[in-house]
Amino acid sequence: MPQYWLRAFAEDGHVLGRRRGGGEHRTPVRRAAVARHFNTDPLAEGERRVALETYLDRHVDGPCAPVLRALREGQWPLDEARYAVALDALAWQVVRTQAFRSFDEQVGRHLFPALWALEAVGYCEERLGRPLSQAERLEVFWTAVRTAPDPSLIADPRSVLRAMIRAFERTRGLLAAPGRRLVLLRSAEPRLVLADSGVALRRKDGTVSLTPPLLPETIEVFAPLSPTCLLISTPRAHYRPEQGLTRKIAAKANAGAAAWCQDAVYRLPSMPWPAHLPLAETALEVRPPRLSAVPAQQPAGPAPAHPDIRRGELRTLLDQLSHAPADQLPGSGTDGGR
Repeated sequence: MPQYWLRAFAEDGHVLGRRRGGGEHRTPVRRAAVARHFNTDPLAEGERRVALETYLDRHVDGPCAPVLRALREGQWPLDEARYAVALDALAWQVVRTQAFRSFDEQVGRHLFPALWALEAVGYCEERLGRPLSQAERLEVFWTAVRTAPDPSLIADPRSVLRAMIRAFERTRGLLAAPGRRLVLLRSAEPRLVLADSGVALRRKDGTVSLTPPLLPETIEVFAPLSPTCLLISTPRAHYRPEQGLTRKIAAKANAGAAAWCQDAVYRLPSMPWPAHLPLAETALEVRPPRLSAVPAQQPAGPAPAHPDIRRGELRTLLDQLSHAPADQLPGSGTDGGR
């Protein structure tokens, strides 16, 4: 969670946090919602190791901080350039959190046996030198599903960082889609709390579950910018900025914060915990899918493609995170030729 965002919920440099289970703690902003080495490249050295963190500091937090401060001060509407920066801030805050990383890891864990089984079918056909019959394919598939290893045994430690960059592009595109708009709501008194995820996603039916899927077109993104200021990305037209941040809307935002936090929810030390706001003992979980398999009736269509990375610096980062460092390539070490 960026410190510039947390500071809007602080008094004397401290926020009051409530953890799952109900315990509260007064914490300096610099120590709140912090995860060590969260964005570091585990396979790189020197400046390349912190290249993603450097990018976020220079190209995200640097430009976004003054724009969100302007919104908190009531400078609305924004001009086109600052509106684009506000969309950047929201999109990054969706994907740069422990909540999103947990979502990505849970999805990977649920889908891994099926992906492993598909690889097993292809491997068998390659070794046999012939296509498997439909009955053979299904037998190999389900056997591989049942015997798949734990995903952690072959996990790529960089995959979560690549997923974050690619998910930013998808999220940014969704937030800028025609028919969506940003709404800024303000109140005279503090009403909002802030999750360690920063934002919360609310579905059209009012639910806040992680699936299915994470970002449907009808999703609303609730972003508390301060205890009195709420920014919403929405495809709906039912909000009335002239009515301000009502208690009802604040309650929805706070319920989202309580659901989407990974470990803690923060608020002004002088602000009481909102009435009737439960904090669940566990974070949101992805529901396991129901897996079924039938023989293909027609050739498979094209595989889903990742979105194009439009920003040059992000393309460079993704390239770094997609290739092994030179000193880890086969044959590069002292015993690499053996």
